[in-house]
Amino acid sequence: MEKATIEHFKNLFMEILSEEEVFEGKLSEMSMEGDEVDIVSLEKENQLDFRLKARNAIYLKKVRKSLQKIEDGTFGECEDCGSEISFNRLKARPTADLCIHCKELEEKNENQLVHKNRDSIKNGGRVLPIEHLEKGYRKDETGTTNFTVSHMSYQDIV
Repeated sequence: MEKATIEHFKNLFMEILSEEEVFEGKLSEMSMEGDEVDIVSLEKENQLDFRLKARNAIYLKKVRKSLQKIEDGTFGECEDCGSEISFNRLKARPTADLCIHCKELEEKNENQLVHKNRDSIKNGGRVLPIEHLEKGYRKDETGTTNFTVSHMSYQDIV
């Protein structure tokens, strides 16, 4: 990838991170004053704020990862196949870490797992994809269909 193109994305990522404080802030104070509708409305607003801030935190993590890739000299390379991610894809999604072919394949596989799980649930059971077992998911000791995740922490999510 050309140096000017990489510099363009670096500047874009730095600008995004410089505006990071715009998304920070506290949730609205919960007040027990007012009627039930006011309280429920405020609670819904806080839930929406929390979801937006969590989504933004994930995006900012991707931006930081992309900046690190620029520093490492691997920005614009597909993490699966190693080929170059097209400029048009990066222009549309600057934090993309998969080329369009690998991303389409990933989405196709995810879609197949969703349909497989839906079909299994309709038949009374739940299928846990083998990929999840490899990542640390395990069936609980009672043999029920409840699953625990032994490898995740709050930092993995945000």
